[in-house]
Amino acid sequence: MAIKEKLCEIYLLLKKGEIRVNLHHVKTILIILCIASFSFVLIQNSQNSRENGTWNNYGVDCDIVRKIVKGELNKDDFDINDFQLNMEKQFAWLKGDVVETYTFKYIHRPLLNCLDSNNSHLTKVLKDDLMVHPNKADLYYTVNEDPEFVNPSQAIDIRDMIFKNKTNGFFIEAGAFDCQTNSVTFPFENKYGWTGILVEPIPEAYSVCKTVNRQAFLINTCIGIKEQPYYSSFDMNGGSLWYDDKKQIGFKTSPSFSINTKEAELEIELQCYPLYSLLLAVGNPTVNLFVLDIEGFELAVLKSIPWDKVDIEVLDIETDLAGLFQKDSSPEKIVEFMDKLGYDRFSHRKDFNPKTKRRQNDLFVRRDIVKKYNVIQI
Repeated sequence: MAIKEKLCEIYLLLKKGEIRVNLHHVKTILIILCIASFSFVLIQNSQNSRENGTWNNYGVDCDIVRKIVKGELNKDDFDINDFQLNMEKQFAWLKGDVVETYTFKYIHRPLLNCLDSNNSHLTKVLKDDLMVHPNKADLYYTVNEDPEFVNPSQAIDIRDMIFKNKTNGFFIEAGAFDCQTNSVTFPFENKYGWTGILVEPIPEAYSVCKTVNRQAFLINTCIGIKEQPYYSSFDMNGGSLWYDDKKQIGFKTSPSFSINTKEAELEIELQCYPLYSLLLAVGNPTVNLFVLDIEGFELAVLKSIPWDKVDIEVLDIETDLAGLFQKDSSPEKIVEFMDKLGYDRFSHRKDFNPKTKRRQNDLFVRRDIVKKYNVIQI
């Protein structure tokens, strides 16, 4: 509208003779303005297509796929394939005076974005194609530290307050990092024979995880906040938290969902999957312990879980970044949300984060489990 009004203004001035210009120049300017206006419309339409349609799904039309799944269309009439794209993105990043090159490798499966979280094809692909299965052939670890209950202290609190010497439990750890350093679930697996699902979005850390020989499923993905898989921008350099307007005092978080893509230094587009899909892929077992550490987006994931379809007893949630990235979140909102679901909050010992000046993690124990294990705050 602004462009149209400006053209009218120029026309009236020309008609009144208040400005005199070369007509050839006027034509040129008008043509440029028309092209700019048309281009703007194209960009807007493209952005809308990206958000609502198949713009970034490699031509796979999810509307058609969903109609095929419902039986409304014959799949033989359409060329719909579940193809895999092996993605690779390189970054040249200046660290001080040295330029370091990073290569991130990840996978896109466009068809999966069109399937609901409980779709049997989706869960089969997750288990058979995208998950590394528990290492049963070689019952040993290749670790850089003692996997006993020494580090992290979160594992000690969970053992002492809740599970004691419980064996053969099941866990999910979202944000498994290298699957050994500070892994909350590692001691339970090593000492008490637990297994579960390890979720790690960082390709580099995931590669290290594969060398550890964990007795659990492992997948290179991010836990999504939608009912279907989808692509999400992920900043491998992490987000920045600043305590002053000049951006001089602050710290970097671990790699996480991109907040401002214009400022993201190492951004790749990962394909995220619903937690429910991951659980269905391994039989939807009772989850004794769910460790959720995804740098500030914990509440969004919690709200995406179909709680009436899963059985999760205890959650260990990083809460100190809540509200610093996902603006409609806060530690208090997470506590309130979990309370309504029937979970009591317990505190970790020695869990103050001097960077955020908050307690870093909160334990949430379902009330029937509080009674079962006689959970008392220590």
